Amino acid sequence: MKTYLLYIVGFVVLMAVLAVSIEARLLWPSIALAVMLLWLCVLLYGRVGRLLYAYRETEKENERLHTRLAEAERQLQYLRQLTENVDTALFVCSTDGRIDWMNHAAKELTPGTSLPSPVLQAIADHAEVVDGCALSTVLLRIDGQQRLVVALKDVSMLMQRQEMEAWQQLIRVLTHEIMNSLTPIISISETLTNENEAFAVINRRCHALLDFVESYRQLTRIKSPVRTTFPISELFEHIAGLYPQVHTQGDGLLTADRCQLEQVLINLVKNAYESGATEVEVSVSNDSEIRVHDNGCGMSPDVVDHAFIPFFTTKPTGTGIGLSLCRQIILKHGGTITVESHKGSGTTFTIKL
Repeated sequence: MKTYLLYIVGFVVLMAVLAVSIEARLLWPSIALAVMLLWLCVLLYGRVGRLLYAYRETEKENERLHTRLAEAERQLQYLRQLTENVDTALFVCSTDGRIDWMNHAAKELTPGTSLPSPVLQAIADHAEVVDGCALSTVLLRIDGQQRLVVALKDVSMLMQRQEMEAWQQLIRVLTHEIMNSLTPIISISETLTNENEAFAVINRRCHALLDFVESYRQLTRIKSPVRTTFPISELFEHIAGLYPQVHTQGDGLLTADRCQLEQVLINLVKNAYESGATEVEVSVSNDSEIRVHDNGCGMSPDVVDHAFIPFFTTKPTGTGIGLSLCRQIILKHGGTITVESHKGSGTTFTIKL
């Protein structure tokens, strides 16, 4: 800046001296001063040109930096949205478990400022699973300090899906083989029924077995849900049509396959009354959580653990597919169904859509 100021001062001085020389009619000094003034103008023009060029380049670089900054901001916003909305719990913490940052899913696991004790123990033991969640950790150095990035992913629903698919495949194979064997036996026994009573017995038992197998085939024929939004009151009306003594609570709208959801609730209510319950309540909360609670005799821990397994039943005439069917329907909705029960204190099924 000082250089340009000197140029300007020199230019003014030369102009003043040149004006005096011309006024005094001094030819050669005037020519010399004019040449010097011209040379100074050329220098000043070059300087100004370089300055303008540098200014334009600076503006272009600023635009490029602004574009990169805007892109980095978009990526940062994207990562923030991603980390806040994934169902994987993410923690950034010190090596002693003190939490520096956690996403929304992590806040649902712990409201505290430190990692839960089971997670810390699992990290110390280099375990890969803790409380039904897959555990992964990465050690990083941030701002010169070691930080632990911990990810917890609930894999229980995935395991339930894989378990249900395995059961479906087994049922599909078994029913196919049994049906292939029963069909010719039924055909032959029907032909010979009039000639021998023994063949009539065979025919009746084959038909009974056929009906039995057909009931299990339902587990492999559930269609994908057709979701609609409907009033909760309509769902309660259909349940009350079969079980008018059921207590219902909740209002608003639900988004699901109404027929399939109705089938699930009717099955749960039916099981409750068959277990000896005298009162059954179906309630729906504002976050679409459905609870079916009864005051029946309850279930033992062993029965609770096996409640949703196909073929498992505690009823003398049960088939063991009712609760399995319910769980499969809810899984196809992308939801979960759990049961909480204790001997002598009733049972509560909770459905989260």
